[in-house]
Amino acid sequence: MEIDKQAPVVAQNLLATMADKPDTARYEGYASCPLTTARNKMLLAEFDYSMQPAPTIPFIDTTKERKDMWYLKRYGLPALYWNLILTGRA
Repeated sequence: MEIDKQAPVVAQNLLATMADKPDTARYEGYASCPLTTARNKMLLAEFDYSMQPAPTIPFIDTTKERKDMWYLKRYGLPALYWNLILTGRA
């Protein structure tokens, strides 16, 4: 049984266990915390599970407070959640 390296970590480890192989796939982890710093500004704290910074947007410094990040939190993320994530399209 071939283990697909693009499969989710849990699927890789289940397939490895069923094939009597060691489960070696690991999830490195990621967390994103939108922090409101003013009435219309926020910053996006992004880090991995070892608490090291892990920015995901290369051309935007999310460690500094920004008005556009606040708009993303206020309008973009709720629309994404209600219209895409809950309907299974994201």
